[in-house]
Amino acid sequence: MSGEKNLFAGREGLCLPDYRHGIISVAGSWMEALGVKAPGTVDPQVTCWLHRHAFRQIIVLLIDGMGSRILRSHLSQDHFLRRAMLKEVTTVYPSTTAAATTSILTGLSPMETGWIGWHQYFRELDDSVILFLNRSRYGRRSWPGFSDTALPVRLLPDQLAAQGKTSRVLFPAFRPGGAHDFDELCCQIEQTAQDRSVSFVYAYWDQFDTLMHQKGPSFRGVGDELRRIDHRCALLAERLPQDCGLIIIADHGQVDVHSVNLAQDEELRRWLTFPVTVEARAAAFHLKPGCYDRFEHDFNQRFSSSFLLAKSETLLRSGLFGEGQAHPRTAEFLGDAFAVGLGDLTLDWIENEKIPFRGQHAGLREEEMWVPVILSPGFDSAPGL
Repeated sequence: MSGEKNLFAGREGLCLPDYRHGIISVAGSWMEALGVKAPGTVDPQVTCWLHRHAFRQIIVLLIDGMGSRILRSHLSQDHFLRRAMLKEVTTVYPSTTAAATTSILTGLSPMETGWIGWHQYFRELDDSVILFLNRSRYGRRSWPGFSDTALPVRLLPDQLAAQGKTSRVLFPAFRPGGAHDFDELCCQIEQTAQDRSVSFVYAYWDQFDTLMHQKGPSFRGVGDELRRIDHRCALLAERLPQDCGLIIIADHGQVDVHSVNLAQDEELRRWLTFPVTVEARAAAFHLKPGCYDRFEHDFNQRFSSSFLLAKSETLLRSGLFGEGQAHPRTAEFLGDAFAVGLGDLTLDWIENEKIPFRGQHAGLREEEMWVPVILSPGFDSAPGL
């Protein structure tokens, strides 16, 4: 990040994204091993591991929410996911699925893709669209196919297909043919590993993240579930053919949170032209003209210990959202002011009986930002490593 990173000086327990040595660089390594030019840097250790093994098939298993600090909290060093962890690296900012998984499958930062968070305001619709679901965050409107049209990205499977290479993408049951539980997902990976025509597999699992959203990452049952995941990952690693390389990663971690309902704050609402967008811990505010100073004053009176509020253009220049050429609409999606989560609060906008999450992400805390790089076979398993 640029010199404006001193915005966060004196704040303990934070982790700024490293776009040259983070999760995007890890993705760059497997992209180049598959014959696709990485847009940015590559990770030297992962590149070395891939080069020495020369795998027939590279398998990336992304377990949503499984940050490295959560592994340390719930697993001993004897568990597979701890033993096989090469290192921890930073994810992107915001530390959230829509931004991170898009970056992982493109090699580009959120600033470059325009995929910033869960829901983003589109002025042509006068609506905030949940990107993965193509529907309104506020209301019942549906926008079929909108995200791919308004914010197209060229994902790695598409780039491989252009080269005549075959890949497989495996999802939970929210997609047709998807897995109903984690064991089924691993069985699908094992089956796909037998297909010698497939060079790349991307498998995604969401329910661990969902559990922590509902109960909070410190909930006892989170550890129980993580140990079940660990056991099944160990079996997966044992059952894969030797010419298949397994990389297990996460998009972000989570923190225990308390919710603030901004929909009930009439003093702050008077400065807004639209409800809060992007994320509850990475919040974009669209303001009435000339109202930034007054909004900043009122916001900081309430939340200065839990959020850093700045003009969106300042945060964009700082490199917080990435390096390179910004997508033409990134600044628009960030609004006029942007609040970065530093504490344990979420800025929700609740106008019904919805129960707020107990666990959340998208902020800058270490628990949210550090993610594991887990390799099987291990980094030291090939001669010369």
